[in-house]
Amino acid sequence: MSKVVIAFYKHKRERNSVKNTLFRFFDDAIKFFTHGPYSHCEIAISNPQPSKMYTCFSASNRDGGVRKKIMELPPERWDLVELKISPKVVIAFFEKTKGLKYDLIGALGVVLRIRDSKTKYFCSEWCAKCLGIDKPYRFSPNSLYKHLTNSHG
Repeated sequence: MSKVVIAFYKHKRERNSVKNTLFRFFDDAIKFFTHGPYSHCEIAISNPQPSKMYTCFSASNRDGGVRKKIMELPPERWDLVELKISPKVVIAFFEKTKGLKYDLIGALGVVLRIRDSKTKYFCSEWCAKCLGIDKPYRFSPNSLYKHLTNSHG
């Protein structure tokens, strides 16, 4: 049976290109302004064992918006929190939202208290909405992690 997790990105990218340096800058800014170690999150469904691959769903600035991607989630880069949600719920929400654009203003709005777009998503907003959490636009990856794990430190 497939396991559903939410994966929180904590890795620091190598500064080996202009593109990676720019992504690292944005990752670091998100971590700084949202007071935590995470800069991105994905809802992931495990693929059949022994595969280490997950089918991941999120909204990504790098990928242009809501998308599905198959990837590994190594523990040195990602922290995983198990979810009690059916893969069917995740897939249905993805089918409803796939292709919607990334909400950069909404992502900034988490810090600046700006209201979000109704037709775009940022990563933690997409994940929180998929999970049925009230007012998903108010969550950063760090506050969503705290909400799901009940940790407030």
